[in-house]
Amino acid sequence: MATVPVLVVLHVLLLAAAAACAAAGGSSSKVPALYVFGDSTADVGTNNYLPGGAEVPRANFPHNGVDFPTARPTGRFSNGYNGVDFLAK
Repeated sequence: MATVPVLVVLHVLLLAAAAACAAAGGSSSKVPALYVFGDSTADVGTNNYLPGGAEVPRANFPHNGVDFPTARPTGRFSNGYNGVDFLAK
């Protein structure tokens, strides 16, 4: 049961950080990069830049990326944007 006080402290710190951000006001500056550590819902490929031959699976086929603005294959095993892409917008 020693983890309960730790969780309470973490929640209080999280709420304090959120309150500080809200008090500072919103800014329109853009974040230069996102580092996403996730599972298959966040990592959908981008393997066209990996060296290798036929042993490296590629995703540069016409049906991958048809919902992107360019409607071209993107090297991702995804038809369009994922949750992280929408967050980055």
